[in-house]
Amino acid sequence: MEGLPVHIHMKTEVRDQGQKDTNALQASGRLISKGDITYLRFEEPRQEGIEEATMQTVKIQQGEMMVIRKGAVNMNQRFVTGVVTEGTYQSPYGPMRMLTDTKHVRFLWDETANQGEIRLTYTLTLQGQTAGEYDMRVTVKEEHEQ
Repeated sequence: MEGLPVHIHMKTEVRDQGQKDTNALQASGRLISKGDITYLRFEEPRQEGIEEATMQTVKIQQGEMMVIRKGAVNMNQRFVTGVVTEGTYQSPYGPMRMLTDTKHVRFLWDETANQGEIRLTYTLTLQGQTAGEYDMRVTVKEEHEQ
């Protein structure tokens, strides 16, 4: 399998109407670099009662990020600093239109330590309703395979 084996810790804080909710996930995946583009691929931990896995691919370029989820959840969304972008989220109830107003996208990678961080802040609108302010931090560290 190509790429660097990595451990991923993703923490998302959502602020909506004075409420704060935090979601976290941990997974093992691969970090693949192709020129100026970096891909982070991993299988999301399965939710209770859901049989099908969801594969997530995060494509990172300068000032831009794309999140592609395929499986139990299907989603395709671009995040570009200072730009409102449109995407789709395929839920069990049908497709939902997503608008993201991206405030900040940053990816830092330390070649020496083989670890890095993705930081993403945005406002999400789902089906015309504001769904909150999102602050996502993803730490990525090389995972030594046995």
